[in-house]
Amino acid sequence: MDQVRIPVHPAFADEVQRDSEKASELYHCARSFRHFLNYWHFLNQEGDARTGGEKGGKDQVLGLSLWDSQEQIVEAMENVDKFFNLKARKLGATTLSIAFDGWVARFRDENARVHLFSRRDDAAKELLKAVKYGLDRLPEWMRLPYATKPTQDNLQFAAGPEDLRFVKAYPTSEETAVEATCTHCHLDEWARMKNPESVWQAVEPSVAGSCHIITTGRGPQNFASIFWRQSLAGDNEFVPIFVGALTRSGRDEAWLAAKRRGMTEQAFRQEYPMTWEDALFAGGRFTFASADLDRAGDGRGPTAPVEGRMYVKAWDIGRHQDAAVCTVLDPSEEVAQVVEYIRLRGAPYPTIQARMQTVHSLYQGLTVIEKNAAGEAVAENLVGISEHELELFWTGAASKAKIIEDLLLALENETLRWSGGAWPQLDLEVRSYQIPDDAIVQDSVISLAIANRHREAADVSGRLGRVLTW
Repeated sequence: MDQVRIPVHPAFADEVQRDSEKASELYHCARSFRHFLNYWHFLNQEGDARTGGEKGGKDQVLGLSLWDSQEQIVEAMENVDKFFNLKARKLGATTLSIAFDGWVARFRDENARVHLFSRRDDAAKELLKAVKYGLDRLPEWMRLPYATKPTQDNLQFAAGPEDLRFVKAYPTSEETAVEATCTHCHLDEWARMKNPESVWQAVEPSVAGSCHIITTGRGPQNFASIFWRQSLAGDNEFVPIFVGALTRSGRDEAWLAAKRRGMTEQAFRQEYPMTWEDALFAGGRFTFASADLDRAGDGRGPTAPVEGRMYVKAWDIGRHQDAAVCTVLDPSEEVAQVVEYIRLRGAPYPTIQARMQTVHSLYQGLTVIEKNAAGEAVAENLVGISEHELELFWTGAASKAKIIEDLLLALENETLRWSGGAWPQLDLEVRSYQIPDDAIVQDSVISLAIANRHREAADVSGRLGRVLTW
């Protein structure tokens, strides 16, 4: 066997030393999380107290009851340090992560520090309680002694004179604070937290080792959803893993149909998704096909203006704290390219006007401003843009439907490109666009659609006066 340092409870050190089978099992548990699961007990909360459970849960050995999708997750846990598991409900992913937490503390890391986060303080403590349950039910010769008396939010184990191991539950809120780095982080139901972005800003600097994100979805604009898309694009360190609703043993289409009864479409698709797009559903339908967007999002990215070319600069002006978005489109070739994208969030109108004028002076051609909300007022105070170079566009129900349809056709016909890597917000909003669109951020989509609608009007030579379009 390879030389592996495995701490043993002092009271059982001689016994393990004499018993080659126990020594071998310790070695294999230290080397393999999957092997360790053959010793890990958990309470199956779907069990029946009358069949031997505690408080309505049935005690089971996890490694003896895994189904295929769980085996796939275990394989990921053994081979990937950081992964994002977007999932349907009740697929056992959290149960596996709890076991992994216990394995890290018992076997994987010297001076292990495992941090557990969930959407509520009591839920995080329940995670810790489940870790303790599993560790306390390992064979006596496999356990580590407690260094201090366990509490609701902290376990400490003495693995040696200079090897103290912790498992700690943290509350999650906008004030979440983590005072120490961890060798492993378990972030459970991240999308359901009050402010996922603030939680991540608090958690991320403390992660010095592995990290498992386990969550169901909650709409396309949730920060966890943005992070998921970044994982898909390879823009962060996390490997994306989606597990659909029917991957659990015993589930079929009839089971899924029964679950659907009595649930709203949004709740059903988020809690029992068949695709990751379902998990990010927000009550509408995704308008643009993923395959079309994969091609469209592979454009050139930021491009300096070319002398003599005519561009379309389309502005969507948000109200108050909403964003003002500009898409600059180069329509000079059959496949039009987005060459610049600007998003100003919460900027005062003079700042927006100054930016409009700068962009217009850099990129010759037509500037189009959505007339709705403050657009018309902003346009009236512009300096340096001739009337024949300026157009106002009213986004009503009919005109909005038309520009979205035009955008859909441009994507299907592969005549529009942008860089998803350069402008992830633009890419995210187009991928997340749904009808109805009341519950989602759409400024970038409207700006892009207006630019696409006016691609043939970029050449302003011969235009007279200001044009209002409905």
